[in-house]
Amino acid sequence: MARLDEATPEGGTTQLPPIKLSRVFRARRDTVFSAWSTAENVQRWFAPEGCTVSDAKVEMRIGGPFELSMRAPGVEHRLRGSFVEVTPPSRLVIDMRISDADEKPLFRAYTELDFADVPGGTRLDVTQTYIVIDPSAAWMIAGAPEGWRSTLDNLEREVARLAG
Repeated sequence: MARLDEATPEGGTTQLPPIKLSRVFRARRDTVFSAWSTAENVQRWFAPEGCTVSDAKVEMRIGGPFELSMRAPGVEHRLRGSFVEVTPPSRLVIDMRISDADEKPLFRAYTELDFADVPGGTRLDVTQTYIVIDPSAAWMIAGAPEGWRSTLDNLEREVARLAG
């Protein structure tokens, strides 16, 4: 795997500052962690408001796929990634390449997820680092903090469902 500060095969070399977000969920750490573990779970929540996940493939193991197709009105993109680190129930790292509906590479996203026990539940810390491949996709990256907040709202509902 290329480091994020190295050129990619697609030619992208512009690395942006990472985004960092945290959210506390009123659920056990293993429950929050498990929301990432299956395609069925991920398909229910891994998209910001106004978007849907039309299909997903998730195999939570090092080298296992984390892949999905996301749709919004007038826009479709594909996320093709793999798990780089899987340490249940405390840490996941996923290296993703995002492309448009025609598989044209747009950007890379290296996502680190840390799960910690806190009073009343679990804190999830998200750090996502980007490499721009196609400058026309910069709007997607610029909207990532708000997209993640909305996605974490969806994750909160999924965690509540899983917790019963």
